[in-house]
Amino acid sequence: MITRRTGALLVLAAGVMFSFGALFFRSTDEVDAWQYLAFRGAGAVAVVGPLLLWRNRSDLGAVRRRLRWQHVAAGAVLGSLFISFILALSQADAAFVLLLQALAPIVAALLSWLILRERLERDAAVASAAALIGVAVMVSSGLDAGIGWGVVAAAYIPLGLGAYSTLVRAGSDGDPLVPVVIGGLITTVAGVVVSLGRGGLGVSGRDLLIGLLAGALLIGLPTPLFNLAQRAVPAPDATLLLMSEIVLGPLWPWLVYEETPSGATLTGGVIIFVAVVGLTVRSRGSEVAA
Repeated sequence: MITRRTGALLVLAAGVMFSFGALFFRSTDEVDAWQYLAFRGAGAVAVVGPLLLWRNRSDLGAVRRRLRWQHVAAGAVLGSLFISFILALSQADAAFVLLLQALAPIVAALLSWLILRERLERDAAVASAAALIGVAVMVSSGLDAGIGWGVVAAAYIPLGLGAYSTLVRAGSDGDPLVPVVIGGLITTVAGVVVSLGRGGLGVSGRDLLIGLLAGALLIGLPTPLFNLAQRAVPAPDATLLLMSEIVLGPLWPWLVYEETPSGATLTGGVIIFVAVVGLTVRSRGSEVAA
């Protein structure tokens, strides 16, 4: 068992590693989104697959016995998130995609209210209303810029993240590597199938290497750590620590490629960010008081 302190450090480290996702994609030369997804998924599976086998080397049947439907579902959701993230980045700037991603805690609270019939606290309701204002500002700017499909892909990410987090916690006694392997395989297969239908997987060695490294370093390493840490870290703390990705993610493309977000993206993003951080801090305070 990991301690709460160790778990918090793992979540923080995972967020920092996730934050380089947009920079890696921007660093490619001529690869398209689906080719990149094929290599990115393969890189993740190449790291996590052998690790899963090694962890269970004395009893491979344990993987099947510990398999939970929640982890299978989480893997499917994770694969769709990998795909949506890259498709959104192919049409929109990193700040737009990542700041919309900050909505995940709000979405999780609303899903718990709608599906699980859990009480929607006043703080969550206020934060949700404020976040919706931020979304309206950001999405209007995106539609004006002609990135309609990019908006759809980016808007799905917080929905998927809320569902993924819930599923991983529900199947906490399963192996945290399983959803990553499933998600990576789904991403790889989807990327290969679509790429073959659009001309093939022929890319430069540099683009191939970037895609594989993105999967290995930015998915294969941090995602299992994040899954494992959720067993010890309360949801509000994990949400706050994972904000490191939201803060740092747009920074790297801006520093390296001068990718400057629009004023509307920043305005709407700040509204969302403040709403989520405020809700998280108040939720954390409530847990401590209890």
